Amino acid sequence: MTDTPKKTLSITRKPADTGPVNSPVGTIQRTGKRIIRREDLPQVQRVPPPKPKAPSNKTKPKKPPRKPAPKKQVTPPSDLRMQELDARLNGFRVWVMYQPLSVGIEKEIFRLINDESFSASKRVVQKVLRMHTHHGLYLQAIQHGGARYTLDGVEQGDVTEYQRQYATETLTKRLQGKG
Repeated sequence: MTDTPKKTLSITRKPADTGPVNSPVGTIQRTGKRIIRREDLPQVQRVPPPKPKAPSNKTKPKKPPRKPAPKKQVTPPSDLRMQELDARLNGFRVWVMYQPLSVGIEKEIFRLINDESFSASKRVVQKVLRMHTHHGLYLQAIQHGGARYTLDGVEQGDVTEYQRQYATETLTKRLQGKG
């Protein structure tokens, strides 16, 4: 910092104007405030405030804001694999005709998956089997009873009386729910 003192401003009142010697009796004494009247101002042309500028490109109208594109429904990979597995199993007559499947059919399905180097998890296989075995046509086939079949169409076991009753109860509950 410098050692020089800062300059201070002082506002002092101008000395009272005594006016010219030949001044009229009603002289105005100054009170320290200046009064400016419009009439006393020189005739100055006033400039109107500037108008806002129009857009430079008048030929193109403004585009309305874009609406967001609807989101595509994404199918989970497990559902895609389930559909592929179901399509592969539709190649078997037993599967297409909704005939009663043998107990432990999931092992045969896993063997099929391994042989054909097909990709499906345990959950996918369970989901496909649950959809197939809870289908109305499959439950009607169980209700009628008879033999159970492997995927190749070989008989392996019979439908028990308990399984027939369960299928009948499930079908009646579904019909009551619809009616």
